[in-house]
Amino acid sequence: MQFLKYTVIRLGIFLIVFFCLWQLMAWPIFLAGLIGLVVAFAVSYLFFNKLRLAAGQDVQKLFARTNSPKSAKQLADEEIEDSFDEEQRKNGQ
Repeated sequence: MQFLKYTVIRLGIFLIVFFCLWQLMAWPIFLAGLIGLVVAFAVSYLFFNKLRLAAGQDVQKLFARTNSPKSAKQLADEEIEDSFDEEQRKNGQ
């Protein structure tokens, strides 16, 4: 949940800066986008550090959950592949 909140805040900062530079100040779209990215990064890094760290923990938990334990068949297959690979290396192929 913190990841979503952090993402929305960064996107909001980017869009506000981008829109102000592009529409109100008539800057070129590429330059306005680049400045918007830099400002959004800097503001979120400096002022939303706790939220950024919590979002990082959310992402870490998400990826840690996706690693399911291997079945006995998968482990046996990996051992057969490893032994074949080692034998090929010993034979110089």
